[in-house]
Amino acid sequence: MYSHQITSDPVSTFRIQLFDMICALSTALDLLDPALGSHQKRTCLIAAQIARSMNIDDASYQDVFGAAIFHDIGAIGLADRLAMLEFEETDAHTHARLGAMLLSRFPGFSRYAPLVRCHHVHWDHGKGFFHENQGVPMLSHLLYLADRIEVLAQGKDNILGEAPEIVAQIQQLSGSKFHPVYVEAFSKLAQQESFWLDIFSNNLDRILMDIAPFDNIDLDLDQMLQFAQFFALVIDSRSHFTATHSAGVAITAETIASHLGMSALECTKIRMAGYLHDLGKLAIPSEYIERHGSLTPKEMARVRSHSYLTLDILSAIKGLEDVAEWAACHHERIDGSGYPYHRTGAELSLGARIMAVADVYTALTEDRPYRAGMAPLAVVRNLDELVQQGKLDHIVVAALKQHLPQIEAARIHAQEQEGLDLNDFWQLAIQAVNPMTQPMFE
Repeated sequence: MYSHQITSDPVSTFRIQLFDMICALSTALDLLDPALGSHQKRTCLIAAQIARSMNIDDASYQDVFGAAIFHDIGAIGLADRLAMLEFEETDAHTHARLGAMLLSRFPGFSRYAPLVRCHHVHWDHGKGFFHENQGVPMLSHLLYLADRIEVLAQGKDNILGEAPEIVAQIQQLSGSKFHPVYVEAFSKLAQQESFWLDIFSNNLDRILMDIAPFDNIDLDLDQMLQFAQFFALVIDSRSHFTATHSAGVAITAETIASHLGMSALECTKIRMAGYLHDLGKLAIPSEYIERHGSLTPKEMARVRSHSYLTLDILSAIKGLEDVAEWAACHHERIDGSGYPYHRTGAELSLGARIMAVADVYTALTEDRPYRAGMAPLAVVRNLDELVQQGKLDHIVVAALKQHLPQIEAARIHAQEQEGLDLNDFWQLAIQAVNPMTQPMFE
């Protein structure tokens, strides 16, 4: 039996550093595609260094840095992500529009959306002031230049030896592809060996931290919850079979927690854990998630790594230690048969036990490639069986059963809302492949 002490931490003192969260999301995107993740970080450094050399104002610098670190976030919905890492672009605007859609969903990042949306627009001798009947932010042209510099610099064994050729190639395209003012600033900066060596430094994260404009910006509880919801959109946008899963787990866990006496702060934190619990799944190939048949033992072993990766990412964020633990334990079982830690009984906190029940409940209600979603009462019968087998906590399951109508209504509403949030994203992503596709969510 577990014991639980209600936290005395007041909601008003809850603070998480914005830069820590940005680093966590950047690390998570590294899981999706290491090449793409490194590309974003290096592009960010290039754009930031050019901006600093031009002495741009603080607000513009924050816009450049924030947009650059996430500029290819829209690629998570596309199969051919590596095509973006080729210098000659094909259909480069699709992922830019997808990225802008995602960023616009989070108030803290919505200011970056216009820059990201236009970060592949050519200057075209001044015609690049407009794109698709909309004005193009000037800083988008800086972002585009930095993006293409990084692509040219990739994989160079002797970057200092190759640098003059990269500079010459960029200069040849000044005025056509790239804004001349930014090319001139880059050409001056490129004379510094340190500029190139920093880009490919093994300490890239530290270098970015040193020049990041977010040092003194904290997130309060409401802002952190919004950030967690943004994470969920990123996680769930990879597959329409799990497109609203995180929202369902989050609200189910929060509702159960409230009925089991957890404090308001803890209830909000466990909702965060629900939004973040599958963060590590960004490392799992989407074809595993969408497969109609069974996974091989080796493939299943890879899937079982995702909750460990969730903890690996979240544990680096000071102030989210309990959220990280709850999120990472959603596949643990009381009898020790779960993963990745095989914890048993007293080793599992109340939050971890709630997360396990919320995840199973939500998953069973959802359609999967290999089965249809179950009705709530059928799900409850499955939960009862897992309790009898010693896998799930009987008190947590009893709380869910006692308040089933409320929990089910909350789950449906939350998942419908996330479905609406993702509909535009999915329509654009799918229509890039099949223009005849009908809307996913009505």
